[in-house]
Amino acid sequence: MLILNIHNSTRNIFNCEKISSFWGETYSMENKSIDPKAQALHQEARVLGQSGKYDLSIEKLEEAIKIQPSWAYPLYDLAYTYLLKGDFDNALEFYKRTDELEPKGFFTAKTALYALEGEKSGRFPRGIYMYYMQIEWTEDINKKYEIATTIIQNVPDFAPAWKELSDLLEDKTARLDAIEQGLSKNPDADTKGILLMNKAVILHHDGKNEEAMKILGDLILSPDVTTGNAELAKFTLKSINEL
Repeated sequence: MLILNIHNSTRNIFNCEKISSFWGETYSMENKSIDPKAQALHQEARVLGQSGKYDLSIEKLEEAIKIQPSWAYPLYDLAYTYLLKGDFDNALEFYKRTDELEPKGFFTAKTALYALEGEKSGRFPRGIYMYYMQIEWTEDINKKYEIATTIIQNVPDFAPAWKELSDLLEDKTARLDAIEQGLSKNPDADTKGILLMNKAVILHHDGKNEEAMKILGDLILSPDVTTGNAELAKFTLKSINEL
């Protein structure tokens, strides 16, 4: 039995920069006017969160949400802060609210929902998402591999771990097998999109351009694709066509 205590890749598609995690990034709020006070509170909360002052960070984020309830970013950061505190129920609640505001994806909210809902239903062991997140927190490739394989050995239905493993493997056949395993586990929309794009890239390198382009085209037109994955798929498709 795996005891979990307390998710995208080291090999980027055509060297695309991956959307990265929570504290250090800014998010473009197209066509939305954000109240300056809400922005200031959000920034204060991020600084507090980086310092480990989670309760104070939560207070600032809640104030920002009251001022700008239609802005997903403080909700997302609130979910993540609760996650860091080990309060998985509140983390799940605020990831859900983030997803309601941004149904086409917002950073790692889709994967967080997949994992935390799985934990709540008993499909996955409690704490698996926090354990999985350590893959992103470490720069040690061997540690990343160890975490991914530990999850797969103990919770083989956890699709995001297959995504990470497929990225860490060098052997093309083994990578494709990991990708197919991940796709067979009913992954969240974000994980599924990345797996499909990585599959397309491998097929392209094998000279199977028509098959690769079909996968990417179908992904772009899929009603479930996240905005981030749709843009990455378009970029990848364009790159294949130009080679």
